[in-house]
Amino acid sequence: MKKILFLLSFLFVFSGLLPAETTVLKISALSGEVDCSLAGGDWKPALLNQELNTSDKIRTRNGRAELLFSEGTTIRIKESSLLDLEKIQCAGERQNSSFKLFFGGLKAKVTKLKAGGSFEVSTPKIVAAIKGTEFILDTTELSSELRVLEGVVALYDLLRVKELFIKENEKAEYRDGLLGNPRGMEPGEVQGIKTLYEFSSIRNGQNSPFFSPSGRGDIEADTKEMKALRNDLADLKDRSNLEDKQDLLERISDVQLGKTAMDMHGYRVRTDNYVLRPRPDLLQLLNITKREGGPDAGISSFEINDTFNKNLPDNYIDVKVAIRDSSNGIVLKNGNPDYWLKLETAAIRNPHGDVILNEINLSDPSLNGTKYDQPFNETFKINGKLKWTHDYNASFQETYTDNNPLGAITTPATTLPYTVSDPVKTADGGILFKDTYADGSYLEKYVYLINDAGAIQPLADIGKANLNWEMIYKAPEFGARSIDLIVLPEIFNELF
Repeated sequence: MKKILFLLSFLFVFSGLLPAETTVLKISALSGEVDCSLAGGDWKPALLNQELNTSDKIRTRNGRAELLFSEGTTIRIKESSLLDLEKIQCAGERQNSSFKLFFGGLKAKVTKLKAGGSFEVSTPKIVAAIKGTEFILDTTELSSELRVLEGVVALYDLLRVKELFIKENEKAEYRDGLLGNPRGMEPGEVQGIKTLYEFSSIRNGQNSPFFSPSGRGDIEADTKEMKALRNDLADLKDRSNLEDKQDLLERISDVQLGKTAMDMHGYRVRTDNYVLRPRPDLLQLLNITKREGGPDAGISSFEINDTFNKNLPDNYIDVKVAIRDSSNGIVLKNGNPDYWLKLETAAIRNPHGDVILNEINLSDPSLNGTKYDQPFNETFKINGKLKWTHDYNASFQETYTDNNPLGAITTPATTLPYTVSDPVKTADGGILFKDTYADGSYLEKYVYLINDAGAIQPLADIGKANLNWEMIYKAPEFGARSIDLIVLPEIFNELF
């Protein structure tokens, strides 16, 4: 399945009242073409000493910029970068700010944070939480990399699968869905990446706010910083829960993605997507679509339950690797993969009680050349009515036996026990998939790509951030009803 870039969003919430804020951030240096978008407005050329606030964005094209906080923290942004100032908060010397680096790179020098302070930078792949340090963060469509020049940075991916502490002169990279362990940097590499962020510029008359390297090697101080960062992350995880139900799901899930948006019909929708492990041997993908109005008001759902031959690893990264290897037919010394599916069920439901149910029962794998096969039996039902069954005998690799009590319908292009029509583009910008069964009934699935405002987007934009799938299922058994779901595309990438 094509890797889809997933968007990171990370926000600190504080219950205490803070002192009144003054100007806390401004552009202290410029070079080349740099633009700003203030409070979601149009892009305009950035100005020296321009004040910046929460929700502003800064974009460097063939230029660079330096940002200066009132308490001394600085951020240098290299060319071809986009930085979102998600939260800018600084009262006196207390810093509480978060940023999102969509692409490009930055170098930050963060002053030692006061008690209760926070400073974090996220990319579409990782989050870096800082206590007081100097670091460089770069991100592209394929990967994100953090290099620490001084201090300690807590690093983890959006799904909080793996948490690392990167120390001075170390680096770590997120690539191909995995966050790699820290590795040391050679002195030449450290000097080289520092040079990348030096530039001739128009300045505000001050000396460069960047500090000289401290060269500290205080192990005890590093340990205390790590402990403080870990406590901050645990506290943030608790504060991020919006309601009891979401809190419960978040605590038992490996993946949680969700948002509030509009559907293509103009109704407000809350969609939550999870990868859960209800049992040690069971992996579950769960989509919950809660719609406030219209004919499908209420909760619709889509879930896939995969039961394996034995308990899965505790670490979700190891789960993904194990399943990836098994699905690719990687054979171990005993002639079988380490993990394999025993049962897979998929159910799609609407608030009216309509349900589409697909179930696959799989036998143990058997070696077939350098890979393995698994015999299986598959059934498909709509509102309890059996539409077809499908048997696969592994001893005849390309031979399928269709055991459809209604009589299989096949076409020259498929061995499936039903007719599959070619996808058809709809007049309103979606795609229609239609399956026809032996009893003359059918299932239509309409797929649309929409933004958070519910506007239909070109299907060619599938890989872009902040877009959702709206999937509508229609069948004679549903009458005038339908099953209408909003799904975040990136959740499928996190299942396997």
